[in-house]
Amino acid sequence: MVGACSWAGTSASELMLQRLVARLPRSAPRNYPCRNCKSSRSAMAPAANGAPQSGLTVLPSEYPEVLRDPSVVEELHGSKVADPYRWLEDPDSPETQAFVEAQNKLTAKVLEQCTTRDQFKSLFTALYDYPKYGTPFKRGDRYYYYYNSGLQQQYVLYGQDSLQAEPVILLDPNTLSEDGTVALKDAVFSDNGQLVAYQLSSGGSDWSTIKVLSVGADGAAVPHDDLLQHVKFSSIAWTHDHKGFFYNRFAEPKSSPDSLGTETDTNQNQLLCYHVLGTPQSQDATVLADPGHPLWMFGAEVTDDGRYLLVYASEGCQPQNRLFYLDLQQVPKAVGSGALDFSSFDFFKGTQPLPLVKLIDNFDASWDYVANEGQQLTLKTNLDAPRYRVVCVDLSNPGAPSSWRDVIPQHAKDVLQSAVALQGDALVVRHLRDVKAALTLHKLSSGERVQVRGASSLSDMAQDALSRTWHNLLSMSYSCANCDC
Repeated sequence: MVGACSWAGTSASELMLQRLVARLPRSAPRNYPCRNCKSSRSAMAPAANGAPQSGLTVLPSEYPEVLRDPSVVEELHGSKVADPYRWLEDPDSPETQAFVEAQNKLTAKVLEQCTTRDQFKSLFTALYDYPKYGTPFKRGDRYYYYYNSGLQQQYVLYGQDSLQAEPVILLDPNTLSEDGTVALKDAVFSDNGQLVAYQLSSGGSDWSTIKVLSVGADGAAVPHDDLLQHVKFSSIAWTHDHKGFFYNRFAEPKSSPDSLGTETDTNQNQLLCYHVLGTPQSQDATVLADPGHPLWMFGAEVTDDGRYLLVYASEGCQPQNRLFYLDLQQVPKAVGSGALDFSSFDFFKGTQPLPLVKLIDNFDASWDYVANEGQQLTLKTNLDAPRYRVVCVDLSNPGAPSSWRDVIPQHAKDVLQSAVALQGDALVVRHLRDVKAALTLHKLSSGERVQVRGASSLSDMAQDALSRTWHNLLSMSYSCANCDC
């Protein structure tokens, strides 16, 4: 029931379009005619008339014949498993290319008979053509948000020096290619908000390049000459001296630059490197590599106080990782620039082992940084807790992970999705409760629950500590956490 009007008898296509309309912003028309009361409550004629219909059919005999190779049979865990289409895994073979060409030929033949494609395109273009805003966030002294006017290929990053000021474009990836296929994958600000390292990819490729800019006095971008290549599945983590950042790369691919993104080469042995601003990539030190585990991937993060580098080692897509840390105070500084100097620790050219501490050296669970007070490290984990919990460990005397103190124990029913430390002794926790997010406020030191009245109190508290993590929290809808409403 919607109000007093039943939607029984509405076609599936009409319901689909009505749901699409319902997702439009509040300022756009959202109403549609009701079958029971017969009232016409909007001018959304295309949606009200339902989806365009077509009588296209394809007979089984029209499909191209595909070779089944009965000779490919493997024994896995005691069972024989046939894989007759394995030959299709080689996209460059003549057989695979012939298969793709035949499939495309059939598809083109069908689409040429489709008289409703233009109607669908017009309808969905109209439904999607409305302004879209990302959640605002603060870096340094400026506020930022992503914005799309409606049908732009890529979102534009805007900044402003106050909530009332006129926005200024910082990064517009739409200007980087004629067809809009260069995407801004990531933009990471330095701790002081004055520098941005950002990743660009082309044509949907996983390969990207990293560039750097400064935020000018007027809020506009001031480009740097730094250019980092062969970057893939990379994190970016600035050191708090604002002189460099950690990132991930692979060795130079065998494929030509023009084919990157469509190549079939296997990417192994990911490297964690450190780049000093204003220096060529050839001088970047390889901070971490592990040829003994070529499939491991390394994520990097610098703690909020700037003291520790955290390294997450993972393999595959399971929610589990190893966790290492490096005390950056043990890294010497270069004469002149004062930047961290990893040359003596370089995996390939250095003379000393990196003083990396393997806090968690197994894949038994997932570990994510929440906060730290000196050597007291707070982490989110699913160790012995499939619905996750928050724990605290003293790095000076860690002991076994199973002995680490619970800050937020596993909930009896709800899934702990994230935990964010605010200024002072404050921790905001987000649980998934009955398919909706619920926020609760706790003391970071003890996990003790702090009662707040209404979501506005949380928002008011967060106003003074607007940060990257608070931005992530507010991007989710949430319910009142003091009751079950």
